[in-house]
Amino acid sequence: MSSNLRVKTERFRAVNSADIIIDGITLVAGENGCGKSTISKLLYYLFKTISNYDVLVKQKLNKDLRDILRFLEIFQQEVVYSQSDRKVRNEYNREIEDLRRGLFFSDFLEEEIDKWISLVDKVEYLYINYNQAENNLFDEGKLSNSRLNRLNRIIKELLGREFEFTDSRDAFGKIKEIISDRFKEAKGKINSRPTSIFIEELANVFSDSKLPRKFEVREYEDIIVSLEKSNLSIPFSIQNAIYIDTPMMISVGDSHNSHWDDLNDLLLEGQSNYKNDITDIISDQIMKGDVEYDDGIFMADEFKFKRKDGAVFNLLDVATGIKSFSIIQLLMKNGHLNNKTLLIIDEPESNLHPQWIIEYARVIVFLNKYFGVKFFLASHNPDMVSAIRYISEKEEILNDVNFYLAKKQNEGFVYDYEFLNKNIDPIFESFNIAIDRINKYGI
Repeated sequence: MSSNLRVKTERFRAVNSADIIIDGITLVAGENGCGKSTISKLLYYLFKTISNYDVLVKQKLNKDLRDILRFLEIFQQEVVYSQSDRKVRNEYNREIEDLRRGLFFSDFLEEEIDKWISLVDKVEYLYINYNQAENNLFDEGKLSNSRLNRLNRIIKELLGREFEFTDSRDAFGKIKEIISDRFKEAKGKINSRPTSIFIEELANVFSDSKLPRKFEVREYEDIIVSLEKSNLSIPFSIQNAIYIDTPMMISVGDSHNSHWDDLNDLLLEGQSNYKNDITDIISDQIMKGDVEYDDGIFMADEFKFKRKDGAVFNLLDVATGIKSFSIIQLLMKNGHLNNKTLLIIDEPESNLHPQWIIEYARVIVFLNKYFGVKFFLASHNPDMVSAIRYISEKEEILNDVNFYLAKKQNEGFVYDYEFLNKNIDPIFESFNIAIDRINKYGI
C-alpha cells in the first residue's frame, strides 16, 4: 500500500493491529467495541497536538508558573493596594493582567519573559522597602508583622523547603531564575517539538498511562511520527483535523470531551456567508432550510435553523439529522474544510433515516471530489458503506476510497484491521450476523 499518509498502531485497547491509509476517503467497519473510536481519537489528538503545539507548550508553561503568578497577585492585594500612589497601583494591575494574557496570546516568549522579570523586580523593590524599619509601615498598620511573615512563608514555599531564606535579594533572584528556566524550557520545546507532549496528551485523553505498543505515521513512506521517535515532524498533506462523534455536541461543553469544545469553536469562528454547490445541495435538496449563527446572550440562542417557509427554530430544538447536516454546512461556510483537512466522523449514519444516510454519503463524496477534504469514517451501517462505495465510483473518485474491516482474533477481545481496498463484500458478510440472529431469536 502506498499513499500520502499511513497510520500504524498495535496493541492498544481493542486494536491488535491496524495499518490504515489516510488519503481520500477511508472507511473502517466493525462491531461495537472493536476500537474504531480509539483509532479516531488517536488520529484527532495527533493532528491537534501537531497543529496546536505552541499552545500546548504555553499551557504547560502557564501551569508551571501558576504559583509564582498567585504570589504576585497576593502581593498586589496585600501590599500594592496600601500604596497611596494610584499610578503605582494601576501600573501594577495592568502588568498583572498582561502576564495572565501574554502566555496565550503572544507569539514571542522573549517579550513575555521580560514582562515577568520586570514585574518581579518591582515586587522586590517594594518588598525590600516594606521590610525596612524606617518606613514605619508596621506603626501605620499598613503591613502587619503577621502579613509580612505570611509573604515570607509564601516565598519560601515557592523556592522549596530546602532553600535558606536569609536575604530577600537572593530569594527574588531565585524566583527570577525559576522563571527564566521555565521560559527557556518552553522555548526549547517549541523549537524541537518533543514527542513527549503528544504522549502526555494521549494519557489525558484515554485516562491511561498504557500507550500503544506501536504508533507511527508515515508521509510519503517517511516516518514523521512515532512513539519511539524523539521529535514530532510536521506533516504537509494534513494540517488540521476535525472530529465529529455526535451532532448533539452543538453548544455543549464537556471537560471529558475536549473535541466538543474544539468543534463548537470552529462552528462559531470565521462566520461568513460563503456558499457553493455543496452548501446549496444541503440547504435546497436536503434540509429545506439554512443554518446560521445569531449572536445571542446564551449559547442555546446562537445557532438558528431557518426553514424555507420562513419558520425559524433554535438549532437545539430541531431533529438530530438536521443538526448533522448543519455542522457540515457551518464548517463549509466558515472555510474550515479544504484539501489539508482531515474530517473524522464516528458513525456518520447515527440519527439519520435511510434516505438521509445516502444524502450524507453523497455530501462526503462531493467534499472529497471538489474540495479535497480527507475523511476517516467509522461505520457499521450497510447503507452508508454501500453509498460511499457506489457514489464514489459514479463520481470517478473510487481510486481514492479504501475500506477496512475489524476482525476479531479468535475468541478474544482484540481486532486486526483487514485492508479490503474497494471490496465491501466482507463487510456485508459481517452484517449478515444480524440476520442470522433474527432467524435464531424470531423464527
